[in-house]
Amino acid sequence: MAERSIELKRIVMVKAIVTEAFKSNLVKELERAVGNVDNQINQMETQSKGYLEDLKKKGLMQKAAAFKHQLDEERARQSAAKADLTMKIEEAKRLQVGSEFVQGPLEGPVDVSVGDNLYKKVGGAEIIVKDGVIQELRGV
Repeated sequence: MAERSIELKRIVMVKAIVTEAFKSNLVKELERAVGNVDNQINQMETQSKGYLEDLKKKGLMQKAAAFKHQLDEERARQSAAKADLTMKIEEAKRLQVGSEFVQGPLEGPVDVSVGDNLYKKVGGAEIIVKDGVIQELRGV
């Protein structure tokens, strides 16, 4: 009787070995994201000011109050996102060269068959990269 197997998906964690170039790129990427949040905030403020004035001129005070509440919530959300990014920039600057930084998960296939340890097959796989080049495959 032929050995039967099935292909499953598993999560493979990508980790980068920290180099000066990696740190620099990470900081630049995060600073760019902060700039994008700032642009979104400025655009939101500019667009909403006119809309809010228009609602008030038309005497739609209830609608204006609801919009202002929504605007305040969005401001708080954007502010929290900016604070989170700023904190990540500081963390990135403190990364030690040679340490490993979790970049995030990828999904990959794995074949499992009768007799395999399922937990070893689907868990714990990692790809270690240095400046984008794969250095090591772990748990594969």
